Amino acid sequence: MQDVPLSYPVPWIFIRDHAPMYGLRNASLEPLKHVSLALIGPGSLPEHFPMAMSAGESVWVPIDGDDLARSTTLVVRWRRQNDDEYLWRCVF
Repeated sequence: MQDVPLSYPVPWIFIRDHAPMYGLRNASLEPLKHVSLALIGPGSLPEHFPMAMSAGESVWVPIDGDDLARSTTLVVRWRRQNDDEYLWRCVF
């Protein structure tokens, strides 16, 4: 049986300072693959394909919507190099 770590720190920093452009930075020391973004609730996000992000790399996306902080959640999905899949929900 393989040892499974009990915890894994969220590798993301969500940058809200330049709304309606929002940034997502890979703050980990490892490349992440199959990174995708989705919204739960009202708001719009441009369609994009899953991407790979190197350690320290950022991506910027326009996210439009009224009062995103009240009713919308950003969901980030990614895979680590060992192919384990993770989801992170982030509010505005």
